[in-house]
Amino acid sequence: MEFNKQTREQLLQQQLAAIHSDTHVLIKKMQQELQNPSGDQSEPVFIDDVLVAEAVNLLQQSVANQKEAQYELGHLYRGIGMMALSVSCFELAADNGYLAAMYWLGNFYYEGIGVDENIEKAFSYYEYAAKAGLADAMNNYADMYFRGETVPQNDEIAYHWFSKAAMLGVSESMFTLGYMFENGVGVELDEETSLYWFEQAANNGDLYAANYLGHKAMQRAAFDEAFIWYLQAATGQDVEGEYNVGFCYEEGIGTMQNLQKAKYWYQRAALQGDTQAKEKLARF
Repeated sequence: MEFNKQTREQLLQQQLAAIHSDTHVLIKKMQQELQNPSGDQSEPVFIDDVLVAEAVNLLQQSVANQKEAQYELGHLYRGIGMMALSVSCFELAADNGYLAAMYWLGNFYYEGIGVDENIEKAFSYYEYAAKAGLADAMNNYADMYFRGETVPQNDEIAYHWFSKAAMLGVSESMFTLGYMFENGVGVELDEETSLYWFEQAANNGDLYAANYLGHKAMQRAAFDEAFIWYLQAATGQDVEGEYNVGFCYEEGIGTMQNLQKAKYWYQRAALQGDTQAKEKLARF
């Protein structure tokens, strides 16, 4: 698809004007605007690499050193799969002290996304951002001590940073604290505190934690409680939760037996590829 100079300049300006908007909304807007100027919807929609590259240059000229804009543009590129450009923008923002950009660079270097995998560099980004107060970076920094990646494994240091991240609302850290207290890892074994952190994680959107609490309630024969936790996971579209709710309805565990509802939840789990749910449906 060809763009004349005027169209290209307009799209560049629109891209920059929207730089602070939500990334997903911006991507949708770009996709709509990059249709054939004639309005022919039969032609495929795609993002022009040169157009986006020019946006970077124009951004640097017009909003130089505006770290938030650089960070948002990095998210734009990440959303449309241009990872190398995303890295470049995040690096600009990180060089200007933007902590969230450092966190994402840590993720990219850890996973080898847009760059060669470099665990040591990932650790450095996480460490800087964590010590500067970014909660998500604290969690990943703690994780590296917990697993002993690039640094000697140290449960006490991991616990310290997981605790800080959990207090700032990171559900993954809350779940890990639950695990640590449940198993006496880096702390004294404490079942009550373990349950507290698992519940905090579940109530902050961790679907795995909700399922786990359901399993623990089942072990205590607290079937009503188990069903509530499974349902919480299932309504979050967690495939394991969907299967577990189906099973509870099928067997009348923690709720009234209802084969129609059991089938519904098995179908939802099966649509996500759950083998057990498919086997259950085959017998209905």
